[in-house]
Amino acid sequence: MKIWLGVILVSLFLTSGCTQIGISANNSIDALMDVELGGLQTPSLTATITTTPTITATSTITTTPFLPNTATPTSTPSITPDPDKSQFGPGPVLFPILMYHHVVPYNGSGSQYAVTVDQFSRQMKWLKEQGFQTIKVADMVEAIHEGKLLPNKPVIITFDDGFRDVYDNAYPILEELGYTATMYLIEGVINKNPYVNDENIDDLIDAGWEFGNHSRTHAYLPGLSNLDDEVCASRQRLIERFDLAFDSFAYPFAAKHEGSMQAVKDCGYTSGAGNGSFTIHIEDRLFFFSRREIKSYFDMQRFITTVTDVR
Repeated sequence: MKIWLGVILVSLFLTSGCTQIGISANNSIDALMDVELGGLQTPSLTATITTTPTITATSTITTTPFLPNTATPTSTPSITPDPDKSQFGPGPVLFPILMYHHVVPYNGSGSQYAVTVDQFSRQMKWLKEQGFQTIKVADMVEAIHEGKLLPNKPVIITFDDGFRDVYDNAYPILEELGYTATMYLIEGVINKNPYVNDENIDDLIDAGWEFGNHSRTHAYLPGLSNLDDEVCASRQRLIERFDLAFDSFAYPFAAKHEGSMQAVKDCGYTSGAGNGSFTIHIEDRLFFFSRREIKSYFDMQRFITTVTDVR
């Protein structure tokens, strides 16, 4: 059987010459099956279909390598230093502390403790022109103990006794210049002429003034055996009356006395005001710190020297 099939295929090839037999994928097997070989099983022919590969353009995707999340640094805002302030303390601090009693329109009595309105106005304006700025006694205490930012040129202005003429004449001048002051009150004479009253004190509190105690009766403390009422009890009454700290005490007559200073410490004050020539203030002198008293006979040059002399 195989021999006959081979003969038939050779015959077909010879009759067709070199012409390629076209066999489609659909009818090649049917055409061959038309030839019947009696009783023989015709093997199936498998057409080999050659397909032209399709070239698919592949775009190259460049991937960014995965990066882990990185925390964005947060910058700490820098604190811009205030050019009008400087660090004072902790430790010794340098600035003048001035002491006044009266500010009057005209010093008819010639008292050395009474400066005129004109004198006081010229003195305060000079301080302002020179760049001085007022601070409180409490600021000095804090600067010495802990350090504190204060105006570049601090000055403390104090008034002893609490005379009404200070409220009437000095207060408006200071208010116009943006200044404040510290007033030491004699507790037992408040609301009595010629001293300030409660309403005056409230006005000064609202304006930012500081208040200290100057004893109950302005007694000469070294001559007293019991200082409690003058120093301690009077402070407590003032605190309750005005709801202020009253942390500083001014010694009547600026009398320096160890017993008085100890009583001031024991009663809870943080400082004691005396007088003296020092402009360098230290912890050891806080309970009798120096104030330079401005007298009625000071001309402007004497005032300037008093403010600027360092010791």
